[in-house]
Amino acid sequence: FLREVGVPDGAPFICFHARDPAYVASVMPELDQANSLDHNINVQDFLPAMEALAGRGNYGLRMGAIVQRQLPPTGPMIVDYATRGRSDFLDMYLLAKCRFFLGCASGIIFVPMTFRRPLVLTNFVVMNRVPAWSPDYLFIPKKLWSAEKQRLLTFREMLELLTMGAEHWVMTFKEAGITGVDNSPEEITAVAIEMDQRLDGTWESSAEDEELQRRFWSLFKPSPWNRFFACRIGTEFLRQNKDLLQ
Repeated sequence: FLREVGVPDGAPFICFHARDPAYVASVMPELDQANSLDHNINVQDFLPAMEALAGRGNYGLRMGAIVQRQLPPTGPMIVDYATRGRSDFLDMYLLAKCRFFLGCASGIIFVPMTFRRPLVLTNFVVMNRVPAWSPDYLFIPKKLWSAEKQRLLTFREMLELLTMGAEHWVMTFKEAGITGVDNSPEEITAVAIEMDQRLDGTWESSAEDEELQRRFWSLFKPSPWNRFFACRIGTEFLRQNKDLLQ
C-alpha cells in the first residue's frame, strides 16, 4: 500500500488525524456537538504542519474511519489515506510503524500509544487527563475563554475547573460560560517540528524553556489518570503563552 501511494521503502511517514463532525454524528449522534469543545477539529489546520514536515523529508498520511470531506489538493508527500484505500488492518499497521502520530483527543490515539510510537496531541481540553507519563509525548492544549471574566483562563484556573467537574466537564464548561480556542496552524506546526527535531536529535532547549516547563508541570498533582509527568507541553506554545502561568 505504501508503495502504491508513493511512499518509498523505508521512508519516514507521519500519521495525522483530526476528528470531524462526520465521525461524531455517525458514532455518537446523541452527543451535543454544539457544546463539545474537543470533538470537531478542522483537518486543514494540520496541513501547514504536514507541508513543513514534508519539507523535512517526511511523508504524511491522513487517518480517519469516517471523514466529512477529502483533503484539498496537496503535494505528493501528503496522502489522504482516509479516503484512499483505508482498511482496519492498515489502520493498525500504519499507526504501529509511523515516525510519530499528530492529532487530537480521540480514540485513535490509543493505537500508537499501544505500539509505543511518539505522540503529538493538539487541541487538548481536559488537561488533567493528558497522557503525561511518557517522555515521547508532546501536547498543546486549547486555550479557554471565560465569558464571565472576559479573558483567557490561566493554566491553574483550567486545571481547577476540571477538578471541580471531572466527570461532567462538558456541562461544567457550558455552565461556566467557557469556550475553547482552537490551536492555530502556526501552533500545530511549531509543536510538530519540535517533535521531528527531537527525534532527529537536533532540538535544543534553553534554560528559560526548562524553567517554563518546570513551572507548568508544578501545577499538576498525581491522580488516577496520571501519577507521573514525563511528557512536555510544546515549547513554542509555552513561550507564547507564559502569561497563563500566573
